[in-house]
Amino acid sequence: MLAPNFQFTVPTVPPVEEAPTYSPDQVPSCGGHGTLEILEVTRFLEAHGIECCVVGVSALIFYGAGRVRDEWELCVPDDKVREAVSLLASGSLDRIHPVPPLAIPHPSSLSHTYHRFKGKGIHFYFILVPAHDAHIPAAPFRIQRSMNGIPYPTLQVLMQSFLDTNDDVSLCDCIDGSNVSEEWGRRYLDLEGSNDLEWANRMNQRAKEAAQGKGWLFVHYFPTQRINRREKWESRVRSKKGRLGWTTPDSLFDTRFRLKGSPDPWTQKLMSC
Repeated sequence: MLAPNFQFTVPTVPPVEEAPTYSPDQVPSCGGHGTLEILEVTRFLEAHGIECCVVGVSALIFYGAGRVRDEWELCVPDDKVREAVSLLASGSLDRIHPVPPLAIPHPSSLSHTYHRFKGKGIHFYFILVPAHDAHIPAAPFRIQRSMNGIPYPTLQVLMQSFLDTNDDVSLCDCIDGSNVSEEWGRRYLDLEGSNDLEWANRMNQRAKEAAQGKGWLFVHYFPTQRINRREKWESRVRSKKGRLGWTTPDSLFDTRFRLKGSPDPWTQKLMSC
């Protein structure tokens, strides 16, 4: 018997569509730090008569702390925020454009409420921080320029802000990065009285208002514990050695961020700052 004459039809497989290609953001200047980009922004604002200085994590890095930066924080006077936003969003600085603010609040921060900007085609972000929120005295700013020309608050102003806002982590990082002495604080800081509780209460009220209707389960508010500034200063400076770890032995390190005899970081031309 002859076998049946079967015919097999091979199904046609539709061609696989290539996944769309996206151009990832390019790495910003100075190995990804964005130093030249933030310098351009500060010069742009200054050219239009708006004071500014870099605060937050970037300022701590400038003064020697071992922090990791997600975005730059640029401080401007409270009464100049609206003008600065308008200028930066106008397209006059064509490589910068506004983007939505952060969606989730950070601990003890109102960064999710600030105007946020991004470099076009590069992974570079910065936010505008009102001077009040950074606890930086305005009119005029007291600044220290990096060797690249970026304006930062002077070490005295920055250290005082951490003391007044009871930002213990930043205070210790700033002490260990700059390796200042107890006597330095007596000479340059206002150590009388307590921290600024009025500031903390205002910031907490704004944090609560910003959280309304957002569905956030928990928000870390600004500390309202009253502290004695002198006692806090002496305690944190005297405990520098206690913050050393096994990777930073006291035979080699003065602080967890500073090798013995190392120069002050802000006197060096570090392209990351």
